[in-house]
Amino acid sequence: MQHPKFTKKKRFQISGEDFIKLEQVKVRLQYYSRTNYKKLKYEDQIYHVGQNLCIKGDNRSEYVAKLIKIVKLYDDEDNCIPLIKVQWFYRKNELYGLPKDQMDCISENEVFKTNEFDYIEIESIVGLAIILSYEEYDQIEELNDNIYFTRASFIDRKLHPSIEQWKQVCICHKPANPDLKYVFCDVCQKWCHLKCVGLTQDQADKLNKYVCPECKN
Repeated sequence: MQHPKFTKKKRFQISGEDFIKLEQVKVRLQYYSRTNYKKLKYEDQIYHVGQNLCIKGDNRSEYVAKLIKIVKLYDDEDNCIPLIKVQWFYRKNELYGLPKDQMDCISENEVFKTNEFDYIEIESIVGLAIILSYEEYDQIEELNDNIYFTRASFIDRKLHPSIEQWKQVCICHKPANPDLKYVFCDVCQKWCHLKCVGLTQDQADKLNKYVCPECKN
């Protein structure tokens, strides 16, 4: 399987107007696979194998991947083409087959490691990506565009662990989504979705203390 934005029709530029198909690239990479590097420098930034990257995508969107390998390939005219092998992380808009109630629990800044790999051009690199645990992400007061969090992988179109195993919040007993608004119950010490307890943001902001419906009963 391949990342949906980097299919077998994707082409890599070699020199001038010359192109070769991805399958041809893979054949040549098998031959040159002994020429591996631990780091590369691109636009004054040094990247190391094992780091997470933001990757340039279609329509100004960005994808997230782990840098697995750095190689160089030569064309028929002995021109050197540097390529990187990446392991993809999927973001929310790349997940397929999940029901809507599960998608509602997933953040726009959440990523899921997959078992999908590709060789891509180093020019696709936007910069470093920082991937945290949910607990680490939840403690950050000011977020940057390159900060993400993860709490599951997405292998063969299934979440591991399943969403039912994620830590639950609110009276709806669903996993937390940091994109949504919450109010804190001072009795049970749980965060509740404003929508689930029938509060607006203005009402929640005016509360000095809050007791959720379950604790009231």
